[in-house]
Amino acid sequence: MSMVKIKNFAQVTIPAAIRRKAHIEEGDYVDIRYQDNVIVMVPKRVSDRAIDWDKRFDDALSAVRNAAAHAGITEKDINEAVKKVRQRPRM
Repeated sequence: MSMVKIKNFAQVTIPAAIRRKAHIEEGDYVDIRYQDNVIVMVPKRVSDRAIDWDKRFDDALSAVRNAAAHAGITEKDINEAVKKVRQRPRM
């Protein structure tokens, strides 16, 4: 168990050894609650950190590109379709 001091604005520094064991890095989120006279902090992955969104988007875009190429759809075809959709009135 580690003892830490509450600083300005109720900030607490989590000891490095605990951060390493919990895989907590700067910018990560934790869920914090008071339960049975104990303050509990649980590391949370917001969408498993935004890291996944870029990769998931790139993977999805790659899959669409591959499907379009397989179907004989060109980049020009896609650009024309996008242009038509953008010209539609918005709701």
